[in-house]
Amino acid sequence: YDGLLADIYWTRAVQYFGSRHSEHARSYQSLYPLLEITTTLDPKLLVAYQFGANFLSPPPPHGAGVPEKAVQLVQYGIEKNPTAWKLYYDLGFIYYMELKEYEKAAEAFQKGSTIEGAHPFMKVLAAQMAQHAGDAQMARAIWTTTYETSQDKQIRANAIAHLRALKVEEDVTRIQDAVTAYGRSTGNLPAGMHTLIAAG
Repeated sequence: YDGLLADIYWTRAVQYFGSRHSEHARSYQSLYPLLEITTTLDPKLLVAYQFGANFLSPPPPHGAGVPEKAVQLVQYGIEKNPTAWKLYYDLGFIYYMELKEYEKAAEAFQKGSTIEGAHPFMKVLAAQMAQHAGDAQMARAIWTTTYETSQDKQIRANAIAHLRALKVEEDVTRIQDAVTAYGRSTGNLPAGMHTLIAAG
């Protein structure tokens, strides 16, 4: 009955995370043990690795804030499911977004890209990592891939929110650059957006 028990513990993990998240909790101490039990009972339960890592990685209150544990979980998943390319994507995602370990992220994307049936964008992510590690273009590519490769509404909504935040950040930077350029050329700060537009 290992499979049945794994499903029960996975359900417990989801309920635990959901209840703690709704309370805006700052700690999720039982989350990793529940996920560890789940995946030990059924090492092939891919959803536990993919969503489990998504629960573990982000800082509170959005997650447990333990990306190292998320890496550990996904690496165990890869060991037990070496042909599951999405786990390599999840691993690269954690290394890139949470740990800022860009070389390890590139390595994970590269390894995943060699698996049969892997999303073609895995090769692109691996190739772009060296050139664009840490910048908005790379982050946008990763969140876009997350959106395109998931059917889960919550994950897709999260990806859209991050893509919008990146766009806002990019727009603010462009406006700041325009204000600086205007100030240098005129000696005054612009009165508003209309002044910047009029100045080209």
